[in-house]
Amino acid sequence: MKNVLFYLILSVQGFTSQWSAAQGLLDASPGGELPPEAQVYERGAPNSLSDLSLVPPEAEELPSQKLEDLQSPLSMGDLGNTLDEGVQGNYLRAFDCDPALLESSGTWLQRGFWFAEADAVLFSKKFDTRSRLLIQDVIPNPNPNLPDAIIGDKNILTISGTKPGVEGVPRLKVGRFLFRDHSNRDHTMEFTAFGGGNWNQERRLDGNFLAVPFQISGNNNSFNGATSSQFNYDSRFNSFELNYQLKQRMLKDRMELEPNGQWVRRAQISKMNSFLAGARYFNLEENLNWSAFGIPDNNNDSDNETGSYLVDVGNDLIGTQIGAASTWQAARWSVTGQLKGGLYLNMQTLDSSFDISNTASGGTSLEGDNLAWIGEAALIGRWHIRQNFSLRASLEVLHLAGVAIAPDQIDFIPSGSTSIGMNSDLVYLGGAIGVESYW
Repeated sequence: MKNVLFYLILSVQGFTSQWSAAQGLLDASPGGELPPEAQVYERGAPNSLSDLSLVPPEAEELPSQKLEDLQSPLSMGDLGNTLDEGVQGNYLRAFDCDPALLESSGTWLQRGFWFAEADAVLFSKKFDTRSRLLIQDVIPNPNPNLPDAIIGDKNILTISGTKPGVEGVPRLKVGRFLFRDHSNRDHTMEFTAFGGGNWNQERRLDGNFLAVPFQISGNNNSFNGATSSQFNYDSRFNSFELNYQLKQRMLKDRMELEPNGQWVRRAQISKMNSFLAGARYFNLEENLNWSAFGIPDNNNDSDNETGSYLVDVGNDLIGTQIGAASTWQAARWSVTGQLKGGLYLNMQTLDSSFDISNTASGGTSLEGDNLAWIGEAALIGRWHIRQNFSLRASLEVLHLAGVAIAPDQIDFIPSGSTSIGMNSDLVYLGGAIGVESYW
């Protein structure tokens, strides 16, 4: 009984002391002294609590680690030392990692809101594997029902379908970055201007009796009997495109540990696909000036005649196109295969005239429409001098189908042609060198 009474008295005293302490805190005046500042034990504390000394935190300077500014570009593995001054320093060491994990080749290459490409294109023009025969040197046959005898295979005047050879053409592309989607693809709008070259060929033939083939002249008066003939043939094109392009970006870089214990970032070789859709205007113009001299008149005198045939052909192609490309991208170089093409409305014009002094003349002025095709293919290689500047070289082919060319319009019909020859093919084959830049 005495033990129970003793424990009951101790419990009441403990409860009373806790209530008094809590009541004292509640009744404390807000304007009283603030609690003492946080205190920490001094480093190197002794074993016993009695030897501990309390010191304010400002009495001791704790050692801090300060990252030094980078004095040289970071090691970029495959990219080499390509980081410029604007991105060096502690910015790239947010996680005390050299190099930083937040940057990769996929964000360094092709980085900017604007981009431009400039190329010097070298094209060889072909419209036929055969040559178009205009006139040839023959020995007239007294029997009109028998063909004339041709004097040698070289005594002919032809427009070659595989000449005149290589011509230089400039090309400029300017584009604007629009946005990047959640699949890490860039959406861009680009404008391309291409053209300005002039393919020209000219030849002259002298003989005793030059005759125009029947498939050209028919039964009409022509340059038959001339002693000299020559031609000048010009062809040129201009192209303008506006395309919307969607293209993938590189994969993230890999962090590799070298045998010396240094971490190096290396780019992953990435296969990137791109697609485009847009509109295009293509203009093709051709001019042929064919002349003949010493054409005998019907009076059997020495006053020979002169003949002239002029042909001007225009093709205005307007339509849409689609394309695709696949790029094998490394840190310093890339190889791209590209295809694009489309169907176009071809609005054609023909103005031609021929004149043989005192003998015959005729002219044609026609317009017509048909469906045409333009297709392009290219294999492009790039070498990245810097992350925003590259050298480029390419092999390219440009194909046109359903166009009108000048050599197909010659017929010597006095009343004028009834239609335009509009189903020819043109192939431009060659390559290009140039540069591209992003900013």
